[in-house]
Amino acid sequence: MQIIDVIQHLEEQGTWVNRAYQTRDHILFGDSHQEIERVGVCWVATKQVIQEAIKKDIHFIITHENPFYQCSTRMMSAAIDAANDKKALLEQNHICVYRCHDVWDCLPEYGVHDQWAKRLGFTFEERKVSSYYQSAMIPEMSVKELANHVMNVLKEDGQQGVYVFGNTDKIVKRITIGTGAATNIYEMLPHHPEAVIVSDDGIKNYDAVQYAIDVDIPMIVVHHSCCEIPGMKAMENYLHHVFPMLDVSYLKEGYDVTHYVCE
Repeated sequence: MQIIDVIQHLEEQGTWVNRAYQTRDHILFGDSHQEIERVGVCWVATKQVIQEAIKKDIHFIITHENPFYQCSTRMMSAAIDAANDKKALLEQNHICVYRCHDVWDCLPEYGVHDQWAKRLGFTFEERKVSSYYQSAMIPEMSVKELANHVMNVLKEDGQQGVYVFGNTDKIVKRITIGTGAATNIYEMLPHHPEAVIVSDDGIKNYDAVQYAIDVDIPMIVVHHSCCEIPGMKAMENYLHHVFPMLDVSYLKEGYDVTHYVCE
């Protein structure tokens, strides 16, 4: 089987993606017409992932995020050097890298959003397939209790804690979550949340935090990687099912997030 066969199948699933206009889903490096027997999937192809792929004789990596940092004509020289170092490893070992982002964020059941909701363990309302947001009625609890619940379900995906903006004593029974960086507080308002769970990338504009504090919508903040890694682990099972002739494995990225607090 060729790499392009897997890519074409994945892209056919994303009926909501406008490929004629703009998508993040592209071959980022290598030859998509290589014959393959093994596939590696990951949240982002760190150097650790590439080295693991080399050990396992994997010549096709599907990454959710861009492993070559921000595409820009003003990239930092150090970032260019690090990206070139990765590309040299990939070239030497004949590895192709494909970014599957827009499809995998929203793919029902196996994708990033639905796997993140599943990991939280609440019964979420039906989501429009192209939506990055979803809401749930939960057992009545304080924001502190909810934060502890979120922290505990994140452990297996590399995060040891969370942080919260707002009143941790507030009692809530309705929450809204986003997908990775797609956690804009203003876009969540139509869901009428009493608290939200967002990723750190999604609140890089801190005017959103100020607004949430002012209107008393506590924010539980998790790392971008840890709320999306469950979806990439599910891709391993998905590809096993669709392409049983391929050996598919999730490759650990090294995104372990440890929180230290004052004692």
